[in-house]
Amino acid sequence: MAGSNSPIHVIERDFRVFFADRFLLVIMFVNFMIDLGVSGLSLSALITGYGNYFLYIAPGANLVTATVASFQSGRDIWRERIIHDTQSYLLTLPFGKSRFAFSRLFSGMLRTTLTTMPGTIVIAVLYHLSFPLFLVGMLIMMLFSGAVCGLSVVAASMASSLELFTTVRSTAQVYLSFFSTQFYPASILPPAVSILSNFNPMTWAVESFRDLQSGVVDVALLAPLTGLALALLFTGYLFYRRTMEY
Repeated sequence: MAGSNSPIHVIERDFRVFFADRFLLVIMFVNFMIDLGVSGLSLSALITGYGNYFLYIAPGANLVTATVASFQSGRDIWRERIIHDTQSYLLTLPFGKSRFAFSRLFSGMLRTTLTTMPGTIVIAVLYHLSFPLFLVGMLIMMLFSGAVCGLSVVAASMASSLELFTTVRSTAQVYLSFFSTQFYPASILPPAVSILSNFNPMTWAVESFRDLQSGVVDVALLAPLTGLALALLFTGYLFYRRTMEY
């Protein structure tokens, strides 16, 4: 098994598990289009005063899809640990535990970014983004995916039952969606919610993507998203690494 301790082998395995369901990418994209079409068009007809509200909330639909896909990565880790009891076997393979943990988190980021790529393309077309700005949009999706993958791995490392994992996932999804600026500008949020939104990766991801419409990249928006993504990834790594101690 020479050379088999490369992180590429861990990532490749995760992608094979991910694509075992051939229709997953199609289902994710269909859900994105339904969310964008039904919610976006309905709300844009009801809410005025924020310009084109359909374009305002469009990135949020793709970020919600990223949230679902990121928690799928956590669910895979939870199933290995609780249901299939394969984590102990995986740790006998020629991988260092730290490298293995980081590889699993990175593969989750890549899987999620790939899953949401069709939605990112749709929003790039709606926003008339140039190719360089589209690449920045992909970077935004990857950073957000990293943040949520960190959260999902924390949940997978702590949950002892599917019910608990599902509850944590649902709570995280509510926080990401409704304690952020996904649907409303920060100026109309209640003070307590506004404070919490500053620690929400959805806020910085959706604002960063919206800002691309102006044709420039606002580093002041990308920096907090990057910081939150790194912090949550590292937290996920610490929790996952702790489950490897026997």
